[in-house]
Amino acid sequence: MDRLTLQGVWHLSPLKREEVAPYCTHFLTHDHIDCTLPGDIHSALLAQGLIPDPYQGCNELDIQWVGQQDWVLNRTFSVSEAQLAIGSAVLTLTMADTFIKVLVNDTEIGNCDNQFRRWRFDAQSALKKGENTISLVFESAEKRAVEEAAKLAYPIPYSVYPVSAKHRNLVRKTQCHSGWDWGPCILSFGIYDQIQLEFVEEGLVESVSCTTKELEAKKWDLTVEVLFNAKTKQTLPCRAEIANATQEGTIETVAGMNKITFRLLCHDIQRWWPNGEGKAVLYPLTLTIGAQVVTKRIGFRTLTVKTEEDEQGGKGMVFSVNGRDIFAKGGNWIPMDALFSRITKDRYEELLQACADANMNMIRVWGGGLYEHEAFYDLCDEKGLLIWQDCMFSCAMYPSNPEFLASVEAELRYQVPRLKDHPSLALWCGNNEDLGAITWYEESRRNRDRYVIDYDRLNEGVVARVIAELDPGRTWWPSSPSAGPGDFSDNWHNDSRGDMHFWSVWHEGKRFEAYYEINPRFVSEFGYQSFPSLSTVATYAPPSCWNLTSPIMEHHQKNDRGNSIIIENFSRYFRFPSSFEQMLYLSQVQQAMAMKMAIEYWRTTMPHCMGTLYWQLNDNWPVASWSSIDYTGKWKLLHYAAKRFYAPALPIAYQKEDGKVEVYVVNDGPKPVMDAKLSVKFCTFDGQKLGKQEYRLDVKEKSSTHLCTIDLQRKPKLDKTKAFLYLKLKSDDLYMENCLLLSESKRCALTDPGIETVVSKASGGFSITVSCKNPAFEVALDAGEIKGVFSDNLFAIRPTAQKVVFFKTQERITVKQMRDSLNVFDLYHASRA
Repeated sequence: MDRLTLQGVWHLSPLKREEVAPYCTHFLTHDHIDCTLPGDIHSALLAQGLIPDPYQGCNELDIQWVGQQDWVLNRTFSVSEAQLAIGSAVLTLTMADTFIKVLVNDTEIGNCDNQFRRWRFDAQSALKKGENTISLVFESAEKRAVEEAAKLAYPIPYSVYPVSAKHRNLVRKTQCHSGWDWGPCILSFGIYDQIQLEFVEEGLVESVSCTTKELEAKKWDLTVEVLFNAKTKQTLPCRAEIANATQEGTIETVAGMNKITFRLLCHDIQRWWPNGEGKAVLYPLTLTIGAQVVTKRIGFRTLTVKTEEDEQGGKGMVFSVNGRDIFAKGGNWIPMDALFSRITKDRYEELLQACADANMNMIRVWGGGLYEHEAFYDLCDEKGLLIWQDCMFSCAMYPSNPEFLASVEAELRYQVPRLKDHPSLALWCGNNEDLGAITWYEESRRNRDRYVIDYDRLNEGVVARVIAELDPGRTWWPSSPSAGPGDFSDNWHNDSRGDMHFWSVWHEGKRFEAYYEINPRFVSEFGYQSFPSLSTVATYAPPSCWNLTSPIMEHHQKNDRGNSIIIENFSRYFRFPSSFEQMLYLSQVQQAMAMKMAIEYWRTTMPHCMGTLYWQLNDNWPVASWSSIDYTGKWKLLHYAAKRFYAPALPIAYQKEDGKVEVYVVNDGPKPVMDAKLSVKFCTFDGQKLGKQEYRLDVKEKSSTHLCTIDLQRKPKLDKTKAFLYLKLKSDDLYMENCLLLSESKRCALTDPGIETVVSKASGGFSITVSCKNPAFEVALDAGEIKGVFSDNLFAIRPTAQKVVFFKTQERITVKQMRDSLNVFDLYHASRA
């Protein structure tokens, strides 16, 4: 088969120049600009200086016209006489966003209307020998959505955000392109993956589907089903090879679709394990059908989701891999950029490695984004990151007319076979919050039955049915949150069944201690906002706007009450920050504190609770948000805290009832911690020791052990505003610390810690030695604009134990440059000028 790639430079122009002229006059005097595919139209306009950077200032508002216009991409390519003689030319477009008319030599060969499908069109009759022209005419998705809305017999409601495109739920494209409460409204157009012309001699492999079955220790059966679209009736050689197993022979095809099945018996197989449980072992599979060769990697593992009813009327949710129950630790993934041309494998690698480094083992791909590129799933396979995969529906009602349902079915018949063989794929979920959203809108509350029927036709009649047909061995979860198939519990407030989204702390304004009031089985969304660091703020706001109520800072806060909520909790827990930069720092301390309180407490309830996925991991532009890693890739303090509170073995102390401290040791790892010593110390803020308890114990794997309850009321000499609790868990191969302030920070009589740092060069970066004269809390190191990651951050230190932190960076800088860029923050100085 001869393959002609059409990736590279195309020519971009508006379909109607006169309609674009009020916003951009360039095309009145120029025929076109260059646009690279894979890529998007906004990025091409930005590269030519025809629109301002939508991520800077309030420029997002000034580029809305781009998504409201129609655009044309075209280029030329050459076809040889030999290629034409083959007699079958197929054009393939992947991640084509969204409404696109495809013309070859001015002959229409097809139309795209769903970003999540793979499109294939017969181009043979439109081609000619020599130079050919291909044109892609992009229709505005926003205009099409408005047109579709006008056809509706009744309104289909959806959630609207500060800057928002209308009726996003009526078109099959990335839902957050229309704006969200953390993201901009940029109605992107483009082709984000392969675009190629194939001259087919024998046929095309449409999909490869694998099923593994464990027969006995290290012995597995692998069944491989290939869907092959044959050009004609023919005889072809075929072969499948993996590890130490091979099967080969010949097949007799009919014209059209053929199913080819291989069965291989594989010996000496090592299992694939999630991060923290063992090695993520992958085996290359090579398939040959005639002249075509297809490769993928297979991980051998079993995976079930246990949803057993208990005697109290509850229902658990436990991911079990290779027969071992896993406490799911991770975050929610949104698209890494609002401009999809900027989504790269290197950025996937950076973010997903940050997840693995923070001891995560699961990522939830949220339903308002996209089914990610293949590189994302490959990297999750490699790093042992389980994937909770939402289907792409979020925070809305959706149509149930035959055309919409048929489009969704075609989308799933491409995506499910594409993704199902990844060992990291743990669960299919129907949508994000659409079940609960039936109660959100006036229209659906007033006529509930109508919208329940729509929901059922789409979610059960299409999504569940197609997934059950194509991937029957994997768990189907109807919505997040939900209590599972056939159960319509209120999983925002019912903590006893399935997965829960708990937003009472953020959206309802409850205190952080509200996390102690629920006893969930699995929490798949909960979060708290913070601002990015000053180096990131500087990418979108000049110093004159470094004030939370400046127009730019408010524009880069997409939650309408976001800044107010952050500031309100400053007054609950902290003394008010003394400067803008201290405010940014303290917001990240506050965010980390909220997530630490929730996750550490829920970990102590294991195995009742068996998973926490906080909202959210990443950003798609520079903004105040719930993320633990900001848009530039810089770890917020929450991500450093996650590395610690998601550590396999951890000492935990919390104060659920006033005056009573509960002390636990948790170990969700696969191995016990033998002969460990837990030290529990009370110390004053000037470094004096008030008392100490020690415990010797073997910490079993997959366990939560309650060590003691400390009643502070029985310690009349202990002033909670002048002391803190320090925990240390130590064994031959483990050293973990934790601490607990006994009162709100604002009430604590903190002492100037007198922090000092020494910076020295080290292999791959810099070594930073941090010491203090008095105990220091929430110590945070910041390297400014220097890109890199600290080995530890947001920690407490004591005068008797200095801390050495390694800063890993690939930038070539001197010790002086590092020293000059380094800022050190701590809780004492946050409120002092």
